[in-house]
Amino acid sequence: MRQQTVWRLAGAAAVVGGLIDLVGPLLYPHLSEPMRLSTYVLIDVLLLFGMLGVQWLAGQAMGWPGLFGFVIAVSGVLLVRTSAAGIWGAASYTVASAIWSIGMVVIGATLLAKRGPFRMAAALWIAAFVIGLAGLALKDQGLAHRLAAWCFALGFVAAGVILARTASRAEA
Repeated sequence: MRQQTVWRLAGAAAVVGGLIDLVGPLLYPHLSEPMRLSTYVLIDVLLLFGMLGVQWLAGQAMGWPGLFGFVIAVSGVLLVRTSAAGIWGAASYTVASAIWSIGMVVIGATLLAKRGPFRMAAALWIAAFVIGLAGLALKDQGLAHRLAAWCFALGFVAAGVILARTASRAEA
């Protein structure tokens, strides 16, 4: 498989995963529990493929710091999916999603420092983390939580668009 095809598929996965994550809160109340959980897994798998695409395309430029962030982020995805086991008690999901977000902040900071093509995605992932922290500090789990989630998902949509554009440019 050509690398442009991989970038295009990873980009499509990131866009679809981000969009499902954006509209999910409108759908979740109407879904049965197994369907809702399956949707969460689908989103995380699609976003993971998007992360793989970003790593594949920008990994060499990001170097060790980017790889470190990628490992943290992938670990966060896995911890989010296993958070129902309650490893850290009632806060398991919060801790797991924070780990994922920290990984994306490291990736984002590295991408911004290298002035690569993913600047918008990087800024959105960092904004998601900052807004989430502000929400925790202000004890606002409503609007701040939703805004952070939107930034996080939109970061993946932006990354997916860049992956698809890069594939198209490489083929031209």
